[in-house]
Amino acid sequence: MAAQPKPLSKAARAHHFYMAEAMKRLEWDLQNHLMDARRIPEAWHEISTRRSSPKKQLTVRFDEDVVKFFKSAGPGYQSRMNDVLRAFMHLKLGGFLHGEETIDAFRDGEQAGEARPQWGYGEEMERRFREEMADMRFKAGME
Repeated sequence: MAAQPKPLSKAARAHHFYMAEAMKRLEWDLQNHLMDARRIPEAWHEISTRRSSPKKQLTVRFDEDVVKFFKSAGPGYQSRMNDVLRAFMHLKLGGFLHGEETIDAFRDGEQAGEARPQWGYGEEMERRFREEMADMRFKAGME
């Protein structure tokens, strides 16, 4: 019998569900724009084929905890932030991120006309997760 995964701490669950909410909102923003335009911006095709790009100076604002996290790793944190954004971009463009919020759901019209996801549905996600875990434990004879 396989070992049971270690339960997430309350803080880890909060991080997990926050990340899920942020990803769902970001996906909606990205896909809603693409569906409105009915195309991928031409520049993205060029960006996806380049390995290294000249840097463009830009003034941006990040959440304080995000900056603290990247800065805590030492010098080069801005390059690491860029690498994370680039990896996400290529995962999306390559169709490697899967889930209910992926391009397929939008392209197939499954989410056509749905409103942008709002913050706060993480509690509902956690409730469903707990119900599914309890159901799985029950079916496995663990409860």
